[in-house]
Amino acid sequence: MKVILSLVLALFLTALIASEGSGQQVSPSSAKTEKVRIAYPSRGITVLPLRIALVKGFFSDERIEPEIIQMGVPVTIVALANGNIDYGAPTDSILRAAAFGQPFKKILSFVNRPMHYLVSRGDIASISELKGKTFAINAFGSTPHVTTTAALRAHGVDPKDMRIVALGESPARLAALKQGLIDACVVLIPDVIIARKMGFKVLAHAGGFIELSTPGLAVTDKHLKERPDQVKRVVRAAVRGLMFLRQNREESIRIMMEWLVLDREIAAEAYDMALTSFSEDGRPSEKGMATSVQIEKERRGIKEDIPLSKVADIRILHEVLKEMRR
Repeated sequence: MKVILSLVLALFLTALIASEGSGQQVSPSSAKTEKVRIAYPSRGITVLPLRIALVKGFFSDERIEPEIIQMGVPVTIVALANGNIDYGAPTDSILRAAAFGQPFKKILSFVNRPMHYLVSRGDIASISELKGKTFAINAFGSTPHVTTTAALRAHGVDPKDMRIVALGESPARLAALKQGLIDACVVLIPDVIIARKMGFKVLAHAGGFIELSTPGLAVTDKHLKERPDQVKRVVRAAVRGLMFLRQNREESIRIMMEWLVLDREIAAEAYDMALTSFSEDGRPSEKGMATSVQIEKERRGIKEDIPLSKVADIRILHEVLKEMRR
């Protein structure tokens, strides 16, 4: 047990190296700021509202000093449960953990339609031609794995008829595709744009076949109960970041270019492709959350109903939205 805990701690400390830090301006308010740790799985457009909230000073306005940390999903779940972080962004995986006992609650959503795309070698014309081929995901049981499975089955392809391998983040998968080590893979926006420019075939948008409410923010039941004022301020800053993204195309593209190191052409196309996948105001898709629960039930062979109230609590979000509309 000590070895396991030491390993988790080592992974957590390693993840801190990828921390975004607290780069927003200090609030002029004399009120004391609170430091919080927010973990996200990978740097990308799906968590851009967090970056915008940081850069535009929305967290500072709420007297919140966030440490935004890039961290793998399994480590995030352990760190959230142990109190090493305060908020977790990979809410599909966190929600599935909550469905079977972990004391977590989803509190808002940035994205309600997955931004995953299936891309392949140029000589593969359709998803049906993937039978017998080698296909790369990031990790087994991950959200990209889930969305890939949904897209394949929607086209009559059983994933068991393919060789599926886990190769990590999108750039690694695209590199393997370029080297001919795999036949196809799943990638996010903007990597799908880069893949198309490299001459690869875009087979499908997985978000057209499944709703999943992720990423967003989730907390422990304990944190939600003991720190509701802090949660409310974090939610308000995050929602402002999301709404800024939706309402300010040019500024959002500029922030994306700087953070993701993209040229303007790719950043602009990525913004336009992604916009319809984002939540309107932070409210998660009930269908998307129900899908996450159902996937986990099927994986575990469970038949009893699991209410969404066990995995999500968006009452604070509703309070924030009501106040923002005044």
